[in-house]
Amino acid sequence: MTEPTELDKVMLEKAKVKKEQFTADMVKYRTIYLENETNDYPFFLYLASIMNFVEYHNGGCLTEWGMKSLELDISPYIKQIQTGDPKLSQKDLVRFLLNLLNSYASTFLAKGLFEFANEDPTNFFKLNEFPTAIKDDFEKLNTKAEAVIPKLKQVLDAYTPTLEGKYKRVFLEEKSKGFYKPIFDPNALKIKTNKFPTDLDKARECK
Repeated sequence: MTEPTELDKVMLEKAKVKKEQFTADMVKYRTIYLENETNDYPFFLYLASIMNFVEYHNGGCLTEWGMKSLELDISPYIKQIQTGDPKLSQKDLVRFLLNLLNSYASTFLAKGLFEFANEDPTNFFKLNEFPTAIKDDFEKLNTKAEAVIPKLKQVLDAYTPTLEGKYKRVFLEEKSKGFYKPIFDPNALKIKTNKFPTDLDKARECK
């Protein structure tokens, strides 16, 4: 067997550090989510951390920018949209929609992952060594993901067309920054039917 090079050793050490970081993130967001399972804010972060764990060898699924987008508290924006007082600015609308888009993508990919795990759990969990408590959450997370996905898409489809001028351009430029792998059509405002990977292997790989 060939001995690992120094570069190999460095890459393996980086991957190990990432795996430990993403494990800690999963535990953290799971704890927050379980405090109030009706709150979608930690739900999306929990799903994103699960996707990051699976992709730890690639540095994660979501970029640091993508995680920061999910951490944004959008409740003030929702209130402004509901009341119109004050009217939501185009700048804040971009932030709101990017948060929803990254939430949608994380949920869509995680749902594919859960279904993939359910097909062959023995081999899946041998390959992906999730903590037992998190592994046991997969079924209920999948159920909630299935309910949330169409709601997120409905809101995105309703509000992305209201972006104007430079803010439309900003949204199109920024939306590709949330994930390491290209999963969005860079020129489309709306999410296209079947645009995300329907093949579970591809969804699992965050392609």
